[in-house]
Parts: sequence; structure tokens; C-alpha cells
Amino acid sequence: MNAAPALDDLFAQLDAMQHALHAGELEDVERLLNRHDHDVRAFLHADGGRAAGCDDLASLLRAQLELQKTMRDAREQARIRMHASQRADRAARAYLSVVEG
Repeated sequence: MNAAPALDDLFAQLDAMQHALHAGELEDVERLLNRHDHDVRAFLHADGGRAAGCDDLASLLRAQLELQKTMRDAREQARIRMHASQRADRAARAYLSVVEG
């Protein structure tokens, strides 16, 4: 059985997800996020999690919330780019229909 991760490992995972997000590596973020969720649960049920202080756990939660905000912002930017692309596509199709019409 694998040993539960340490608190530092969980912070390192969040940092890796931030880097992957900024690099646009969304598949890596998804994989890392799934791993992080599993590891947080393992940490909380292990001795390290039970012994962790409120300040440490609050810091982890703040880091997780910051990552969620970054992910929401990235999702919003992707939505904006997608809508702009759709508008450009519609404009190009309209132009072609007039030119070829």
C-alpha cells in the first residue's frame, strides 16, 4: 500500500497544476487534479492529516481556492475565445455566401 502524501506534497501538486494551467496543458491539469483529490483524502485519513494543525489545513484550503479561481478565469478566457471564433466563422461564411452567391 502506498504511503499517504505529506502536506508539502499536496502543496507541490497545487503548484504543478498552476504551472500546467499557465502552460495551457489542460489534460495534465485534469490528471493532476484527480490525483490531488485522491491524495488529499488519503492525507486527511492518515496520521499526518490528523496531526496537521488548523493553520496548515487552512493554508492548503486557501491554495486550493486560489487554484479554483485560476481555473475559472482560464475557463472564462477559453469561453471568450470560443465565442470570438464562432463569430469570425459566421462572418466568414456570410461573406462567402455573398461573394459566391
